[in-house]
Amino acid sequence: MLNKEVSFTPMDVITSVYNYLKPRIWGMILALLFLSVIVVSIAFTSWPTMDQLPQNLEDQSYIEGIGVLIFTEFVIPFEILSIVLLSSLMGAIYMAKGDDNK
Repeated sequence: MLNKEVSFTPMDVITSVYNYLKPRIWGMILALLFLSVIVVSIAFTSWPTMDQLPQNLEDQSYIEGIGVLIFTEFVIPFEILSIVLLSSLMGAIYMAKGDDNK
């Protein structure tokens, strides 16, 4: 039993890899597209720094300023983040649901 000779031909390996990847190709394309958008967004974003302290020193959180920045300068990253969080929430629900065929 343990000394059975197993031989693989290159065509068998290619066929098995193709059969494994065939149902997953659209998910991988979508994941690569999403990853490329994230990488391009990170690479070509100018990351502003704060040179001055907030005007109102009693309000250390500066919530009003953050809200103004989110809805004026950072609208597109905010929307992308909302889509990412929504998709991760949907994925978590799908994974937690499990299979009904036990």
